Amino acid sequence: MRGKTVVVVPTGTANLASVLAGLERAGGRPVVAREYADISEAPRLVLPGVGSFGAAVSKLRSSGAWNAIARYLNKGRPTLAICLGLQLLCTGSEESPGIEGFGFFDAHVGRFPRGLRVPHMGWNTVEPDG
Repeated sequence: MRGKTVVVVPTGTANLASVLAGLERAGGRPVVAREYADISEAPRLVLPGVGSFGAAVSKLRSSGAWNAIARYLNKGRPTLAICLGLQLLCTGSEESPGIEGFGFFDAHVGRFPRGLRVPHMGWNTVEPDG
């Protein structure tokens, strides 16, 4: 990734500074999207994490960024979706019933099972259910 431009979407709920610093450390040239054209024409896109599914969808829709992200995703370009960013790529989330995600993945994000420590930090195997 050395020197390659990576456009980061400001979702309004994300850990933007941490994502930018990580991309710089990896040798990338992170750019925060300020215009919708920055998103739909990006060579690489990052949808950062942290926050509420419903709040992020609301922010992206009200800002007009939602449609630009959808156009970008439909082009099949490289995308890194972190935590909430990955949830947004799904059809929806139990956290915000009735609010639709991008539907890029035919998956509905559910709650962690009872008894699982939250927040949970560490490595796990992830397998689709269904």
